[in-house]
Amino acid sequence: MTGLKKMVGLPVIVDGKTAGSVMRGVLSRDGRTLRGIVFRGGLMGPKWLTREQILLVGKVSVIASGRAHRLPRDASYRLFRVTDPEGARLGVVTDALLNEETLRVAALEVSSGPVDDLIDGRWYATAYSVRPGTDTGHVTVACPREEVN
Repeated sequence: MTGLKKMVGLPVIVDGKTAGSVMRGVLSRDGRTLRGIVFRGGLMGPKWLTREQILLVGKVSVIASGRAHRLPRDASYRLFRVTDPEGARLGVVTDALLNEETLRVAALEVSSGPVDDLIDGRWYATAYSVRPGTDTGHVTVACPREEVN
């Protein structure tokens, strides 16, 4: 597994040639899969590769094929606030753990705040639902403080 944060800075290899480096990964609106990546190479502006174009997210590079596209309007979409079913605030999403081959989200990393992170550490949510907004998604978790194997 790899995280969205670990992808940042990895070289993007498109059809055997280095095209640039990853700026960020973007999740689908339901928070279950990687929708695509934003990357930058050379003097050109940021470019977009869709999930279908991404062949593999490795430890040292992202392998893709096809032609890069212009950024979609919602390329800045991210998951943010995390609450329990009653609406109590539990924290914010800080990362998403991905399966490198299927590009599906295995868990969301949640921070309850800087002090709680120091005392208890960050925790992972595997059972969650997302209510998408314009730029951010609101995550509701069924059981807080789950462990990921």
